[in-house]
Amino acid sequence: MKNRFMQMIAFLLLAAGLALPAAASAESESERETFLQNFEAEYSTDIIDSINPNNKPVRILKTTKNGISVLLDKVLVTEDELAVSFFISGDFPQELYNVQLIAMIDIGPLLPYPPDSFEVMSGGSGGGGPKLYLLNEGKDEPLVALDAAAIPLMRHDGYISPSDPIQVRVRVLQIEIGWLYNDENGIEQLQTYYEDEVLEFKFETDGAKLAAHTKTFQLDHSFEINGKTYEFHRLRFNPMQLILFTGKMREDFDRDVAYSEGVRYVEALTDEGIPINLTAIDYPYRGFKTKILEPEVIQSLEQTQTLTLTPCYLPLPTDNSYAIPERGDPAYDCNPERAVTINIRE
Repeated sequence: MKNRFMQMIAFLLLAAGLALPAAASAESESERETFLQNFEAEYSTDIIDSINPNNKPVRILKTTKNGISVLLDKVLVTEDELAVSFFISGDFPQELYNVQLIAMIDIGPLLPYPPDSFEVMSGGSGGGGPKLYLLNEGKDEPLVALDAAAIPLMRHDGYISPSDPIQVRVRVLQIEIGWLYNDENGIEQLQTYYEDEVLEFKFETDGAKLAAHTKTFQLDHSFEINGKTYEFHRLRFNPMQLILFTGKMREDFDRDVAYSEGVRYVEALTDEGIPINLTAIDYPYRGFKTKILEPEVIQSLEQTQTLTLTPCYLPLPTDNSYAIPERGDPAYDCNPERAVTINIRE
């Protein structure tokens, strides 16, 4: 029996006067599930990779009634984030444009912040565009696409301890599959299919191994720029995540330009001279942070004796420019006299 997913594709294409695209594989659903359960691949995204020793395997497989299979592969817990990776497989059409999913992650237990930890701020986040990350393109086997999702451990109403057991529930709310075709006029078009059956994954994990290397350093470092005082309060450090808690680091928005002046990022420098950029955040605390996946940077942080933090200030443009310069651009003022150096191995 043809699965409903391919029937839907056929209906959409026939309605547009098209022929059904050839499937990438003729494997049955059960064969594809068996294949996916045994499938492994190396991959790297901006939130999780496959070779980091702090990853933990999950390997839970779910399949929709329409025959789309999702395997939750790995979980990675750092000091302020839980990330998961997914393998997605099905009878994909040719000329794939994107394969991605929408996932909701619930984690607990939620703990109250310790007294005097930081001033809790409000805020939100945005989304992204189409993605296509195929793990085995060109091989004679069912195509497998990769996607990933993450959730912060620090929230406005409390935090999730990376050191202790974390109860995780992941709900895949939607799977989006897009492919390209030429219409009757030979013009390339995009067709999209949405699978809305909810898939739920439950498991327990923790980040205790990495959290054992976490240290907090009180900085109490202040500096002035253009007559205004800025502060670095404390640094939370481990070789995969740096969190710098600060006072107010950016001024109110100037409506005549696209961005506000102030310290836009902080550069951390190891003894080996490896630079690490910390991005400014305002939720749930004011400060800067970065998550590190590159093995050479992690190794440098594991070995460095000191870490130097340099604020990089961006003044208001003189030409009402609406283009924010890239990090490292000469428009930034990264004066080393404002830096502070911490002994990481104390």
